[in-house]
This record gives sequence, structure tokens and C-alpha cells, in this order.
Amino acid sequence: MLTPLKLKQAVAQELEQNILEYWLKMMDVKHGGFYCFADFDGCIDSEHKKSVLLHSRILWSFAAAYRVLPNDKYLAAAEHTYNFIIEHALDREHGGMYWMLDAQGQPCDKQKHVYNQSFAIYALSEYYQASGNEKALKIAIELFEQIENYAYDNDFGGYSEAFSQDWKSIDNHLVCDTEEDVLADKSMNTHLHIMEAYANLHRCWPNALVQQRIEELLRLFKDKIINRSLHFGLFFTSDWKCISKDVSYGHDIEGTWLMDDAANQLSNRTFAQEIKALTSRMAKVTLKEGRDSDGSIFNELREGRMLDSDRIWWVQAEAMVGFYNAFQKEFLPAFWEATHTCWSVIANNLVDDQNGEWYWRTNRHGSPYLNDPKVEPWKCPYHNGRACLEIYSRINAYEEYNNACC
Repeated sequence: MLTPLKLKQAVAQELEQNILEYWLKMMDVKHGGFYCFADFDGCIDSEHKKSVLLHSRILWSFAAAYRVLPNDKYLAAAEHTYNFIIEHALDREHGGMYWMLDAQGQPCDKQKHVYNQSFAIYALSEYYQASGNEKALKIAIELFEQIENYAYDNDFGGYSEAFSQDWKSIDNHLVCDTEEDVLADKSMNTHLHIMEAYANLHRCWPNALVQQRIEELLRLFKDKIINRSLHFGLFFTSDWKCISKDVSYGHDIEGTWLMDDAANQLSNRTFAQEIKALTSRMAKVTLKEGRDSDGSIFNELREGRMLDSDRIWWVQAEAMVGFYNAFQKEFLPAFWEATHTCWSVIANNLVDDQNGEWYWRTNRHGSPYLNDPKVEPWKCPYHNGRACLEIYSRINAYEEYNNACC
């Protein structure tokens, strides 16, 4: 088993030499932004549509990387991405970010989904922290205000999710088609990422309403979204009745550390500690129920039966962070072992040493699916890059603390 120091070195090397180097080569220097599709072998489709969500996640990744592992080329990549988003994805007439652009950067799907707005806030606030660009923070604040003006649910709490270009409510097909083919009104996933975005915005703009909304979201998770079995419900009616049966272990363990991160922004420390105790219990459930014999994390469960046992790239990445976050709170050896095992699964099965980046998924025997793309509108350096940054930063902070104490 690797020592914490060796793990820190390993994730830094993976991030810098494999993940980010791969994405620097995905930059579109002709039309701006990044190419948004590459097949299993890494062959780029330069005519593929450009996802605004993907670009927000890329902006966050390079800005965050620059803050943790300063390198001018990361800041330059972040600036390149920022300029593309502001010039092509921002609706200057109605406000908000479009959903999809064509290969040249012209909008081809102008709907406004709160999931997408949230990631733009997440990215722009991170870019502000990396660059000091005041305009980026200003736009992030404007997006926050638009979400609050158009999407906040005064009756039942939380947010409506899907809107037309001019902010009229529309069907929520992007993220709310349930496993029973019922179109839900609200999703756990969108609310998780609103909370994530607001927490990052609050770091650089400590606004009272932002903090109030973070606490409201955490209470929603505690009282409505997390069920008695300590799993997330995935899809809901507008008044928060759960209409899904699946368990998503990846979202469960990802949510534990994102909820803790959001709780760190609260002045209500009693409630923050209540949330952290709850997420520790959730992490123990994933540790007990969600691991395969090799320590990898199952993807999904339905009514007690395995729905998907593949090793999904983002699930293993988020589990590594979630287990280490739990280890930091209780120092249980089982959480450290789970952290290390997730990294072993990633390094031995998901990292593509030949063509760069990570495979989308492998089966239980570690064989990748050859038809899965390496890059598409939902797959980017956000999950795996962030996991490496989180592990590196957390271990580094612990080492610095120990050195200071000594």
C-alpha cells in the first residue's frame, strides 16, 4: 500500500503528465474553445458540437490546477476557455449560458438549464480565484441572481431546472428522465451541483443570501433527498416526493465530500457538524455496500439488485476523494484502505497509458469498452482532474500542518 506521500506524488504525476497534457492537445486554436469529441483511440472529430457544460468544467479544471500546481500554461488554457465561453456561450439578451454550440461556436441549443448555469458559476468563481479577473466574478454573480430570480421555488424549496432561452419553464429532458421513463421535476444531481457552485462562489463573494441558500440546500439534502437507508433519492416531484428507485453509489460518495465542503461555508457551525456526521454515516454505507471484491465502487443498484457493476471513470475518482474526506474526519484505517484501493483500480484499469486520459469505463475484469469515446460532452478533466487535485491538496495540507506542529 502506498504511503500518503507516495499517493500525493502519484496523483500529481497523473494529473500533470497524463490528464492535463491530453486536454491541452484538445484545444481548438482555429474556432476557439476545445474539441468536444474524441473516440476510444483519441481521434478527434473537429466538427462535433461544442458543449458549454464541457467548457465550464474545463475552465474549472485548468484554473484549479493553476492554483494548486502553478504553471503558466494552465492559466493560459483557462484564459483561452474563459474567452470562448464569454464570447460564444453567454446570452447577452436574456442572460445565462446556452446549452450547446456548433463546431464554430454559434449557439445551436439555447435552452437554459440550471445544471449548466451552476457549472458556469463554479468555473467562473474558480477562474476569478486563479486570475483575479473581476469580470469573471461579476458574471458568476449575475448567473447566481438569474437562478434565484427565475428558478428558486418559494413554495417547496430548491429549484426548478429547465428553461427556454428567455427563461420560460420547459420539460426537463436533459437530466430528469427517470429509470421508469417518467419526467421528473427536480433532480438530486442538479441540486448537488447548485450547492457545489454556490459554495465556490461564497469563497470569493461571501454574500449573506448565498450562504442562506447553501444552508437551505443542505437541509433539503438532509430532510428530503437522503433516504432512511442513507442513499440519495435521484428524482423528485416539485414537492419533493421521490419517484426513483435506483441507488447511485458514485453520487452517494461524491455527495459526502461536496456536502462537507458546502458546510464549511456556514456560520452555523452546529448545523455544519450535523451535516458532517451525516455524511460520515453515508460514507460508511458506501464502504459496506458499494464495493466490489477488488475494492472498486459499483455504479448502480435497483431494488437491491445490481444494475451496473462496471467501473465508471468518474465513480472511482469521486470515491477516492469521498473516502479520503471521511478518513480525515475519523481516521478509520478502512477509509484509508478504500482510498488507496480506488487509486489502484484507477491506475491499473482506467488510466490509458497509450493514448492518454482515462477510459470511460471497464468491466469487472478491467477490460475497457472499445466503443466508448474518450471525450464527449459529459466527459472531461473535471472528475478525474479534481480528484487528483483534492487528494494532492489534502495530503499536502496535512503534511504542512504536521511540519508546523513539529
